[in-house]
This record gives sequence, C-alpha cells and structure tokens, in this order.
Amino acid sequence: MSKEMALDPFVDANNIVSGLLFEGNEATPLELGRIGAITLVANDYVDQVRAVLRRAEFSLADGEFTGLIRYLHGCLTAIEDPQNDEILSHSSLLRDKKDIPVTLGATGSGSDYLVTGDKELLAKLSPLSITTSSLLKLILSDRDRG
Repeated sequence: MSKEMALDPFVDANNIVSGLLFEGNEATPLELGRIGAITLVANDYVDQVRAVLRRAEFSLADGEFTGLIRYLHGCLTAIEDPQNDEILSHSSLLRDKKDIPVTLGATGSGSDYLVTGDKELLAKLSPLSITTSSLLKLILSDRDRG
C-alpha cells in the first residue's frame, strides 16, 4: 500500500474476535495493523473481547488467551468509548442500540471505513461501512496501482 493511500479503518468487536480466533478475512486486517501496513482503529473493546474469548465454547488455555490479548494490543489503536450522554443523544440512529458506540467511534475517529459484517451498519452507514472482504479488495487494488 502506498503511503499516500494509507488506510485507517475502524473495526468492530465481532471482526476482532473472528480475526483472533479463526483463519480467514477477518484475521488479515489484524495482521496488517500489527505490521503497520494500515492503522487499525477500534473502540476500547478489550473487556468485551476478553469476555467472549473466555467462553467455554472456545476452550482457550490461559496461555492462549494471554497470547491473543497481547497480539490484539499490537494490532490496533484503541480509542476511548463514546460518553453515555453522546450515546443517548443518538439513540434513534440504529435499531440495535449496542451498535451506536461503534457508529460514533467510527465517525468520530476520522477513520476511512467502518469494517463490519453487521447488516444494519452496512445498510445505514454506507459508504462508510464496508465488509472485511471489501477492505481487502481496496488494499489489494491500491497495491496493484502502486
């Protein structure tokens, strides 16, 4: 990716968890953030991500859990969550109220895109919101032009 076209995508917690636990598209932006090819931005999801990773369904040993959290810290820049009054003032923005902080984080951070698989966010926040697959296509097309 050329320096002129460096991307600062904002990523939601679901993409972070998928990228940490599974091989596939969602893992790629985390790795690109780790090596500095993109500046990956997110709300401060660490507690939420920790809770999901601790679920019995994932059967992570303590060392695996700790390694994933360390890896995550090297992959992205966490910004402060929006304040409760700001979230409440935007309560009519989305049907799914838990996505309002994601929306405010993405728009307030100055990020180029909100990378999500959430159908409501993709529909209501277009063209800001894109899928991971679309982000990877953008990165590859910029690389091919560079």
